[in-house]
Amino acid sequence: MSESNTSIISTTPTADAKNSGSGSNQPNVTFISGVSLPDHIHDAATSLQHARQDGFDYVVTALPNTVPLLSATNDDGALRDTVRRTDVTRLESKWWSTSIVGMVTDPPHWKADQLLEGLTSTAASASVRKTEANKIFWGMMEWASHMNIPAVILPSVPLTEKTGLIETASDEKNKAKNSKLDEDEDMFAKDDESNNQSQNNPGKKISINNPSAKEYARLLANLATSSICTSSHVQLWIRVPLTLPDLQAYQLLLARCDHSPSVGCLIHINTRLEPAELPAIVRALHAFLGGGNVKAVSWDTSIFLQNKKGYPTLSKSHQFVFSLLFGRLGRTLRTLVEGGVDSSNPSINAGGSSLRLHHIQYLRHLRSRAPLLAKLDSEEGILEAPYLDSLQSPLQPLGDHLEYQTYETFEKDPVKYKRYGEAVAFALEDGIENDKFAFLGSTRMSLGQLKQMNDAAFEMENENSFEKRLNDKEMIDVNIYQVTILVVGAGRGPLVREAIAAVSRVSASWTKGAKDKRRKALHAKIVAIEKNPSAVLYLQSLKGSDPSWNGGQDYDRYSDGSNTNLMEDGNIVIPGTSNVNVIGCDMREATSHPILKRMIQNEKARADIVVSELLGSFGDNELSPECLDGVQHCGILKDSCVSVPQSYTAFIAPVSSARLHSEARTQSCLPLNTNEGPASPSVGMQRAMETPYVVRSHAASQTHNERACWTFSHPHPSKEKASSDMDTSGKGCDEDTSNPSAKAAEDIDNDRHAHISFRNDPTNGAGMGCGYGAVDPEAISMASDDPKEILTKDDTTVTIHGFMGSFHSELYESPAGKSRKMEEERSSVISIAPHSFSVGMFSWFPLYFPLKEPLRVPPGATVNCSIWRRSDDARVWYEWCAEVVDDRDGAGEACLWAASSIHNPGGRSYHVKK
Repeated sequence: MSESNTSIISTTPTADAKNSGSGSNQPNVTFISGVSLPDHIHDAATSLQHARQDGFDYVVTALPNTVPLLSATNDDGALRDTVRRTDVTRLESKWWSTSIVGMVTDPPHWKADQLLEGLTSTAASASVRKTEANKIFWGMMEWASHMNIPAVILPSVPLTEKTGLIETASDEKNKAKNSKLDEDEDMFAKDDESNNQSQNNPGKKISINNPSAKEYARLLANLATSSICTSSHVQLWIRVPLTLPDLQAYQLLLARCDHSPSVGCLIHINTRLEPAELPAIVRALHAFLGGGNVKAVSWDTSIFLQNKKGYPTLSKSHQFVFSLLFGRLGRTLRTLVEGGVDSSNPSINAGGSSLRLHHIQYLRHLRSRAPLLAKLDSEEGILEAPYLDSLQSPLQPLGDHLEYQTYETFEKDPVKYKRYGEAVAFALEDGIENDKFAFLGSTRMSLGQLKQMNDAAFEMENENSFEKRLNDKEMIDVNIYQVTILVVGAGRGPLVREAIAAVSRVSASWTKGAKDKRRKALHAKIVAIEKNPSAVLYLQSLKGSDPSWNGGQDYDRYSDGSNTNLMEDGNIVIPGTSNVNVIGCDMREATSHPILKRMIQNEKARADIVVSELLGSFGDNELSPECLDGVQHCGILKDSCVSVPQSYTAFIAPVSSARLHSEARTQSCLPLNTNEGPASPSVGMQRAMETPYVVRSHAASQTHNERACWTFSHPHPSKEKASSDMDTSGKGCDEDTSNPSAKAAEDIDNDRHAHISFRNDPTNGAGMGCGYGAVDPEAISMASDDPKEILTKDDTTVTIHGFMGSFHSELYESPAGKSRKMEEERSSVISIAPHSFSVGMFSWFPLYFPLKEPLRVPPGATVNCSIWRRSDDARVWYEWCAEVVDDRDGAGEACLWAASSIHNPGGRSYHVKK
């Protein structure tokens, strides 16, 4: 047996699992797999030996009965219901704690499912059997804790009431004669669900709220709060067959267990899934994957079909379920192969030492398909892995300084800065078209000189065609216009670099695109403002070493008598170049810096374009409105100034996530002030549940389409006939700017509120996924069937654990009407809202607003959300609440099912400092 081992809880496969049983052409992907071998269910050592030869990571073993009960002993006192275990002496402790999952099963002398019946019985006459069953069950769990087994598989939630009475053989025969359910009495009944419900009495009506289910929930609630789970950290995997009533019964059990993080589930797929059933299952699974605390998925060998060569394969419906499960939870989801094998078909069953090699090879093949690889194993996916479902407190943007490594990580975003560069270029295009920029002068030079002095300007796709029209010696006349670009919150300079490149590209386009001999180009003055002194040092280093930050002055060796040597501030002006000035100060206090003060006093020197990346996960949660309003109020912007971004809209949507809710509750135990160490008081439950968190949601389900809350736009339009003797005192500005733009930013009220109704979504938001990422049209299609039919099914109850905040930003959009030059509208957008998600961008994760108590949403009900953005002189904060109403009958006032308290009133638990 290989010495390589790892815990199944870590979701990292063993070396054997990566390299065995999957074929040499399979890529190395994260895929944690286990197997249950019925013939060796009481011998973990033999099971593990067979399993690891076929590349499995873990095995399942039955937990032994360690309690010597009188009713279970022979005359010699030996335990009749306990199988003698030899594996405990053959396996070291590391194997028990990393590669073995326990399973609660009936003792040998008990009939099938009688242990569960004894545990959950409600009949007074079954008290003796109930006591015996409890002793056996707790003995099994104590043994699992003793062996440090990481997880235990428990029976399904009973869907009918259990009597706990011992049945005779004649009782079983009579029961079999009356086993057919009345379909009119059971809205969930299906002809092929008998295997899924083997633990239930088929002669009774299914009810997820039966007394036995409550008894089971009470038992597990006690177990989850015992030292077995809290100290030994044994995870409880409740077996949940893939049927609608079983999924709902488990969610009700989880609620009764107070959504304990120790209680999870094993989705058990052991019946055929007809195409007609798939839409309802997809809708239910989408909501379940968020609220169900899913740990693993089990594939019974009985559901596998045979391909033409006799090897196991899955139906199209099951393949889609596989893709759905692993597309959503593939980074943390374990898989398990269970069930017997048919020895009469050697082409399928003679697979490896475990006889299930072909099954796991096929599942690995499904996991290695291109769509899943792109989702889970891309560079972006690997980068996000450490952040999955990890709650982070939002930044205090005016108090926190980012670390060097954080800047470096964000600058790797392949989408964000490209979109910013596009937006600046569009703004420059519109400005030069509409003669908004000041004419600086003209110069005459050869094309070769221009190309040498500004190489970046000619790195364009159509360069070859340009070379054919003009040769390097041809002389051209260039009109140069000056544009002033203000970059606020410059960080380490990525926006500055994009602005420099945009100036270069636009100048190149207008230099070689004009039809006459007189061409246009830009020269930019870029003012980079940053308050982080460490980042200012980095910017100054770039200023001192990068010629592109200095107007291309290193290239003045190419100047000769053939051009006019246009001068500006004593320096040669080269078309398409930029000169950067680095300034360290708070952007809202422009008058405190002499250079900015001179810009304010000189109308021509004010900014034509202001660029910022102050957006937070909710758009405005990092005080972008307050910061940009402060910049405008200082009078440093021209009346015609353009902002990038122009606007941003906050979106919100309900989310179901037992994981995120549990993580939020866990925050209550953390120290309030980390600098004080152990002496610090804890955060406390109120503060923990009234704080919004930035999170890369994973084990979550957005249950409705996101809705807009509010929008901020910049800069504020100037007021008509602005007074020339305006008072510009306050907010750090004490200069008379005589600037209508500054006047427009006075007394701006950035408080907002929104009351939003999320009406029943027939698909349960199946296309929204975890709330982070683009909408999945295939999931929406698979979750939808006949609209008339779907509206009357009402087949899924959803649990809401909070709300997911996101944003959509128009970085720049040209004024209405077609562009004269490009004959199309110019627009650049970034977004983390699912319906407009910028694929490939990772600079922002959603903002999770938790609810103190989860809200159950009955089928067809409406979720109402109220959210406020509030502020005072020193702080900005959010308040929020939710309610569930049912107004489907349309008669009068809606029925109120549930309501939450208002979270964070007055900013008592969370705020952002101004």
